[in-house]
Amino acid sequence: MTYVHSRRIITLSLLMLLLLVAASATGLWRTGNLLYSDWLFNIGAISAEPVEQVLLVTTASAPLSEERRHALAAELNRLGAHEVVLLPPSPAAAASDNGRSRTAGDRLMVTHPVQVTGPTTFSASAPLADPGRTHWVLPPSFEAGYFRSVPTRATLTLGGERHEIRPWFAELAGLPTAGAEPLYIHFGFFFNRLPSVSEQQVLAGEVVRELVEQRVVLLGSPESQSQPGYPVPGNARPLNQLEMQGLIWTTAANQAGLQLPSGVLPLLAVILAFTINLLIFQWLSPAYGAAYLLASTLLIAAIGWVLLQYGARVMPVVDLAVTQLASLLFFYQAKRQKEDQAISRMLAETNATLFERYIPEAFNDAESPWPKLVVFINQQLNLNRSILLERVEKDHRVREIQALNCSIDDIGEQRRDYERSPYSDALQRRGPLRPQRPFFNATGEQEREYLTPLIYAGDILGFWALTVTPEGQWSQEAFEANVASFAAQISELLYHRQQLQEQELRQNRLGRRMLALEAGRDHHDQLRSALDLLDNRLLTLEAVFDNLNAGAILYDLFGQILQANERARDIVAQSGLSLYNVTAVDLIRDLCELPLEDARSQLRHATLKRAEVRLPIRPLAGYHSLLLYIRPIKSADSELETAVSPSRVTPFKLLGLAFEFTDISQTRNALGFRDDLFGQLFKNVRNQISRITLTARLTANEVQGTAGGERLLDTLEQTVTGMDSAINHIEDQLGETHTTLALKSSVPINLVRLVDDAITDLDKTLNEKRLKVTRDWPFIASLIWADPDVLRLLISRMLTLLSNDAMPGSEIQITLGEFAEPRHLIALSVENAGYGLPQATLESIQSKPASELLNSDDPVEETLGLLKALEHWGGTGSVSAAVGKGFSFHLEFMPLTFKDHKPAP
Repeated sequence: MTYVHSRRIITLSLLMLLLLVAASATGLWRTGNLLYSDWLFNIGAISAEPVEQVLLVTTASAPLSEERRHALAAELNRLGAHEVVLLPPSPAAAASDNGRSRTAGDRLMVTHPVQVTGPTTFSASAPLADPGRTHWVLPPSFEAGYFRSVPTRATLTLGGERHEIRPWFAELAGLPTAGAEPLYIHFGFFFNRLPSVSEQQVLAGEVVRELVEQRVVLLGSPESQSQPGYPVPGNARPLNQLEMQGLIWTTAANQAGLQLPSGVLPLLAVILAFTINLLIFQWLSPAYGAAYLLASTLLIAAIGWVLLQYGARVMPVVDLAVTQLASLLFFYQAKRQKEDQAISRMLAETNATLFERYIPEAFNDAESPWPKLVVFINQQLNLNRSILLERVEKDHRVREIQALNCSIDDIGEQRRDYERSPYSDALQRRGPLRPQRPFFNATGEQEREYLTPLIYAGDILGFWALTVTPEGQWSQEAFEANVASFAAQISELLYHRQQLQEQELRQNRLGRRMLALEAGRDHHDQLRSALDLLDNRLLTLEAVFDNLNAGAILYDLFGQILQANERARDIVAQSGLSLYNVTAVDLIRDLCELPLEDARSQLRHATLKRAEVRLPIRPLAGYHSLLLYIRPIKSADSELETAVSPSRVTPFKLLGLAFEFTDISQTRNALGFRDDLFGQLFKNVRNQISRITLTARLTANEVQGTAGGERLLDTLEQTVTGMDSAINHIEDQLGETHTTLALKSSVPINLVRLVDDAITDLDKTLNEKRLKVTRDWPFIASLIWADPDVLRLLISRMLTLLSNDAMPGSEIQITLGEFAEPRHLIALSVENAGYGLPQATLESIQSKPASELLNSDDPVEETLGLLKALEHWGGTGSVSAAVGKGFSFHLEFMPLTFKDHKPAP
């Protein structure tokens, strides 16, 4: 699911990038870029100083006469003008001399206007007299609210013929003919205005040579005769024809035409910006992302100003700004969708986890608090009748809510005004009050009534009416104190619940939720509520764990402590160890005083075999009888948990190991009491035997002469001697350390009890396969010497193997017998009717070492390994199998026997 979601995000990211690149490539943001540059011109942020200067000479509005034209041209040529350009309209000049001024030399360029007939096609009304000195004025193009560009070449239709022409400024400035890109005017040259004089000043000789020398001089009327003017950025009023052509010439002559975004550079800039944002926005929160967006946009705008001011380039500011904004919206929307899906998944997993665990409804979340309070009261106090009353909101009346062991109709007091008696009397007393008049109907003779207010923080929440029948050592003072304490706790619960509900009511108002963007889906609220439930459960479990009387330490499989309660920390501190600086094996080695290899063996046994280990702990200060109980914590086998969280898979099927320190002092004391009791019993039995012996000796002379007396004395002597020998033997066997058995953990065991317990544990499996267990053993069986844990595990594994191998509906036979010859032993035989194994396979398994079998995961090998372990405490075991017949186990044990007494001959 995560992989599919990641692929979806990658696809959407690529689509967003392609969309931004396509929008930039098609010039979608071209107008925006132009408007940004216009704004810079309008605020005066862009200015430029021309190298090639121009001089504007304004003429009268009427067409110039030939004489004045020649006079102006001659004077300007005298002052060193580089070129003199006569701007249209000048039909007289155009008609005379065919566009050439013979007296003014070749420096006078006569221009003619053209009319637009198509996007790049023009027509002229004046004849093409002298192409060498007659040129054309092409109208500027209007784009995005301003006249901002002019063609550098065009097609002219004249007399039905098409001619390729160039405007006067292109020919004069020597602009390249290839490409024929339009010239975008640099409006920064008009920042300080273009120099301008009038024709009267020129003819009067008032113009200095420095103002004219090596400049192109434009002659023209200040009033445009074809259109009202040319709006341009950076100037409040529209420019006339003379000013517009002067600005065009200045831009062309200084080769400072504005360069608009084109080619692949803007596209590369968009790709680079999106890629950078792809990395940065993933690490920024929405607030910091918005700040980064603002800062980056300002930086892009500043770079755009620098390039326009010093490089005459219009940067794709809008393209990049839109990329920044689209990146922010896309990334955070994708991130929000990803988080929403994660929250939904977490909510589903949390609800599934909560579904598997019973978590009682919290008091503050219950629809009504009164049923829970009734249960609380009922399980704590022994009351006859109990009724809870609630105050009506914004009123001084009360109403019945919940009754216990009675009904609401049992209230005899009909007034529900707490400003009147008996409610006012209870409020004045602020504690349990016995009403002067009966509050309940039909009260018993010994039944006592009480009414107590529920008050907290000065707020009246309700009343609690109850009855009680005194019995035995009943104390009125103690009862009233208990009722007052319960009333105080109930009042506090109700008050805080009421405050919480009012707060939730304010938070759930529609207007506030809409302004706070909480009126839509509330997955996060549901998740927070579910996590709060789990958190409360976790805190409860942690509190219970930390307050256990037994010490407990939880290790993971790598020897790291996950959690330890207070008692465990105290026990380890008493041993002089630092709990968080020692490993699990070091802890076993020190506390149990075991060699390192033995400690590792015990830990390995618990980890690999998932078996429980019990080890005695050396005496510590304050702890003289402790037992270390190592228990493997198995992972949950729930299919639901595995499905919702497959990452929980752990090695060895274990979550960790639990070290529990159990105080067995009470058990040891109980065993001491048993030993004392047995000792006293044995002494009393010996005293009684001594009395019998003494009586026999005193009466021996009297009965020896009789026929039955000799036999009676002989039988009495054998009985007394046998009883004394049996008692001595029992004392010896209970008190010895069993060194002869080579294993100190061997104890007397009732084999019948172990077999019955194992059958009970397998009851579910036996029922599922419809297996019948047949038992055949004596009424009284002798005890045996064995290790209880190993023998219990062996019998459990053996019966499990037989039940799994057995055919459905078949029978498992268990036979227990005690034999005296050729030696005293107890034999246990267990067999089934199942599928079995070839005997050769079974023998090959038995030939393996016991250590290898015990560490095997195969149930047959593990059972045979445990079977070999019988030899450590004097037992033997064998197994046979046949295909189609099943298994047969035969176990023999040493019984706990008494010494036989043989009478003297």
